[in-house]
Parts: sequence; structure tokens; C-alpha cells
Amino acid sequence: MFLPYVSEFVEFLSIKEHTLEEMLAHMVLRTLAPLEATSAFMSQLNSENSIEYLGRFGLTQATIKEYPEFYNLQDAYPVCDAIRNRKIVWINTLPQWPCEYPMLANTPHETGEKTFVCFPIEKCGTPVAALGIFFKPVIHPDAEIDAFLKAIGAIFSLHVYRKIDSLPEHRNLEMKPTIEIFGSSIKQLTERQILILKMMSEERTNQNISELLGYSESTIRQETVKIFSNLNCNGREEASKIYKARFLRTPEVA
Repeated sequence: MFLPYVSEFVEFLSIKEHTLEEMLAHMVLRTLAPLEATSAFMSQLNSENSIEYLGRFGLTQATIKEYPEFYNLQDAYPVCDAIRNRKIVWINTLPQWPCEYPMLANTPHETGEKTFVCFPIEKCGTPVAALGIFFKPVIHPDAEIDAFLKAIGAIFSLHVYRKIDSLPEHRNLEMKPTIEIFGSSIKQLTERQILILKMMSEERTNQNISELLGYSESTIRQETVKIFSNLNCNGREEASKIYKARFLRTPEVA
């Protein structure tokens, strides 16, 4: 059900440069449309161990005023919980917040949404931000929806954190449709190829990758061949080592 929306999101991100607000808008209006998303925001952990808003779409000014601009990582808020404990926080009791977040007890959500989902966004394998999304209906988590949101989160984080300065003044993210892996001697990979390379490093088969991204297995196979050629490597194992060395900060291969 959700695979076409994942594929469309990948295509959208690869077409041209987008600001964070444009990405959030597309996510709400198109990618998460089957779940009736209404608004989204991204908050990021800064160097002072505080969490601050980096961008938002669809939130009313009244809603924005109800919540702090900054959170301490140890505070009892869903955003903090998602980053601190590296987990998806799923709340479908709105307008009332659950008892485990007492700091929100007197802050009822009054714009009609029933569900809020917040999940960590990772950089080099470490949670450094959170993506919060409000949905109109009550949504009960299941395996398919959980996998869908995790896929969107992985794609989003890969795109955002390939080139971002954590300073708050850099709100219009400078992003390019390609990224250089190891110096000028190696060709560039497209956004889709980087995503496939990431999944390859997770030991996924071409068939599994095609099912997750919604492309044919033939397309994935062709992209895999291009990845090997661009990285000047001899197969999946070597390509995976290169990806981990570049993106996960593991020791570089010889």
C-alpha cells in the first residue's frame, strides 16, 4: 500500500534542491497523505544539549505558542524521548497527552488531530534530531505503518544530513542531488543510488530493496551495477565497507 509513496518521496528529493520547509510540506501533503497527516516539524539537538525547532509546516501559530521553543534533552517530552531513547513515540490519545509526559498535562492539543508520532532522525548512526508529525484520525500502529514511517525517516535523514550545518541560522539547507563519496577521483552517486547503497550495507537483497522502494528488481540491479562502477569496487561487500567508512565513520578500508 505504501511503497508508491516511498518511491515518490525519493524521486521528489532527487529532482532538485529543497528547503527543509519544502520537504516537510511535501511529506505532509503527498507522502503521508494516506495517513491524513496535517502538520510536521523537525527539532534538532544542538551543542548545548538543548533541542530546538529547525523547521515546521502546517502548525498554527496558536499551537506553536503552546509549546517551548527549546527543550532539555532530559525533559519529559516526546521529542526528547525519541532522541534520548532512539525510539518512535506513538500517541493516539489527543487532545490529551499521556501521563508519562506530565509537562504536557496542561497543554491540550486543540486543533483536532488525534494522533502524534515522533521518531528519531539519525546522523552517522546517532540520533541527533526528531521528526514530529500530527495526523487527523486515530491511528493504531501496526507492522506495515511502522515500516513505512521508518523508511520515510531513513530517507529524510539521509537527505538532510548529507550536508547540513547544525547552527540555527542555516535553515535553508544547502543540498545537491548528488554527493561525492571519496574525493574528486570517484564519480558522484545520485540520491537514489546512495539510498540503495545504504540498504545494501544492511545486507538487503535486490529483491528486498525493490520491494521497499517500489522499483522493479531490474532497476535496482542496474543501479547496483552503476554503484559498483562509480565506487570502483568489485561487489556488495566492498561497496558496503565504503558506505560504512564514509557515512558511519567506521575505519576506512584499504
